[in-house]
Amino acid sequence: MTKLLTAVALLSFGTAYAQSGKTDKPAAAPSGAAATPSGASAAAEPMMPPKPGPETEALKPFAHNIVSTGTVMAGAMGNNPEMATKGKATCHWAVGNLWVMCDIEEVTGTGKTAFKWMGHWMFGYDVMAKGYRGVMLDNMGMMAPMKGTLDGSKLTWESMNEMKGGPPGMPTKMRFAMDATDAKNIKFTEDGWVGGKWVTRGTGVHKVVGK
Repeated sequence: MTKLLTAVALLSFGTAYAQSGKTDKPAAAPSGAAATPSGASAAAEPMMPPKPGPETEALKPFAHNIVSTGTVMAGAMGNNPEMATKGKATCHWAVGNLWVMCDIEEVTGTGKTAFKWMGHWMFGYDVMAKGYRGVMLDNMGMMAPMKGTLDGSKLTWESMNEMKGGPPGMPTKMRFAMDATDAKNIKFTEDGWVGGKWVTRGTGVHKVVGK
């Protein structure tokens, strides 16, 4: 889910040649000045930001506004029963169309025990790391950097750091998988690393709305 510097360098060169017909050797540089190499470019090309490449273009199926429905498995949040979820995400391309920004809201359960989660999700292709990267910020006060892999129509994100200090039985790492085989109804699976293995904590469908 930031690292590029844009620098513009302008180099000026002057080339002086003797005008005498008796010699074609370059004239000596003035006192205190460096001689300019013959054939040097008058100005270096400025360094420019990269354009979105094929790796970035491949993320387009996952960069839409969506509404979601799903299920949280029993015990995924402690002693909870199986619960229904519903939510939405508003996404747009930003920062030179290299990164996707999504604001997410999801409600788990109903009535007085309903829990509302909100997050900001940024992801894209990191040209320095040569891979997919993302970062999730949420209303639980957490920040989770994630590493992604794309296999055909399936995009999988996994926590890069361990989450420590949580209650017993809660996952120390997270994994999210999105399958866009049906581009209008993207299947979603959330797994947690618990007790040395991946355990499915929730499933759902992201229905693409609008553009």
